[in-house]
Amino acid sequence: MEKNKPKIIAVLIAYNAEKTLEEFYKDFPKNLVDEIILVDDASKDNTFELAKKLGINAYRNPVNLGYGGNMKRALGIALARGGDILIDIHPDGEYKPSAIPLAIKKVQEGSEFVLGKRFDSFKELLAKGMYWWKIPPLFLMTSINQVVLGTKIKDLHQGFRVYTKKLLENVSFEENSDKYLFSFELIAQALHHGIKIDQVPVETEYSGKKRGASFKSSIIYFSGTFKVLSYFLLRKVGLGNKLFKKPTEDVLKRAEKLANLV
Repeated sequence: MEKNKPKIIAVLIAYNAEKTLEEFYKDFPKNLVDEIILVDDASKDNTFELAKKLGINAYRNPVNLGYGGNMKRALGIALARGGDILIDIHPDGEYKPSAIPLAIKKVQEGSEFVLGKRFDSFKELLAKGMYWWKIPPLFLMTSINQVVLGTKIKDLHQGFRVYTKKLLENVSFEENSDKYLFSFELIAQALHHGIKIDQVPVETEYSGKKRGASFKSSIIYFSGTFKVLSYFLLRKVGLGNKLFKKPTEDVLKRAEKLANLV
């Protein structure tokens, strides 16, 4: 790697991804990144063993940490390994890596946090295979989120993201939920701290089991977003919440702690 060139690490968080990992890894544009790491969240299948066999730098949690808990540890490991640009893409194949070059370009142009954008219309999501019952609540929730957070970001609830070290230096992401709400909390934190966020189109495939969270999980997540919005508004009027506190410790020290969570 060239001196002073930002180190790009692809971060794969995985749970029971044995059936999709090999094909995903075969098609992944390895030339775009300096390193690939996988953090297996105590899968019940052979995800970890397969990752090692494929030559991926793999870590395994001895206990299941949940989506957010695993994400924290994965980010901690990536930062501790010198990562400056961290590409969060799931190895189940739901999100296609074709978005990566444009996302990296956005970072090079000054963006500190890049999100994928799956759609422009209701019809487009139906055509891609998303469950029909998810679409009206998604559009309603997004509209409310945009108003409260004061943002024009169109797709706040998807899973392709590119984090920068600068973003993670300035938000207390370790305080976030250990569940799926982690991702929305991070967006709210970034907006609160004035982080520059951008979006790039991302291709998706919703088929079989790769169609997102269950109805029950979706309801829990939907309800949780309103809790985050209330905290965001309270912070605006000066009432503190640990989610929106500025970190007081160096990000690499925080990363080391997160990397050794288990």
